[in-house]
Amino acid sequence: MPQPQRQPIPYRQPHARPIEIVESASRSDRIIDIATDAKQVQELSTVTPLRTLRRLIFIWLRVYVNETKHGKSQKVNVAIPLPIPLIGAAFARQLSFQKAARLANQARRGEINLDEALESTMGLEIVRVQEEQPERGKSQLVVVGLD
Repeated sequence: MPQPQRQPIPYRQPHARPIEIVESASRSDRIIDIATDAKQVQELSTVTPLRTLRRLIFIWLRVYVNETKHGKSQKVNVAIPLPIPLIGAAFARQLSFQKAARLANQARRGEINLDEALESTMGLEIVRVQEEQPERGKSQLVVVGLD
């Protein structure tokens, strides 16, 4: 007994629409030069010569807390001098390129306030905790380190 042959069903789109070709912006307009932004952030974070001299004599234990609740901001910036000479000279004078690029990228996206981020940076960060709770309208940044 011969087998019945199956016939393919032609596929048709119910509502065919024409494809429009739209010219996009040139590639050079879409490229973001993050290196220039990172170098600018590095220049902003450079430690002054007076602060470098101060680091030769004292190390400062800093506790920085920035809490925002329902649009109201509270800052605490406590610095305790520790008379330990010469160790502060080993601290970096400015942010590394990688950290500066990350900050520049976050600032470009609007995720952080660059002034507050630079204010919270220290020579040696021991703890940095950033917590955000957008459903409660709350964000908190705590940084403990040596400067």
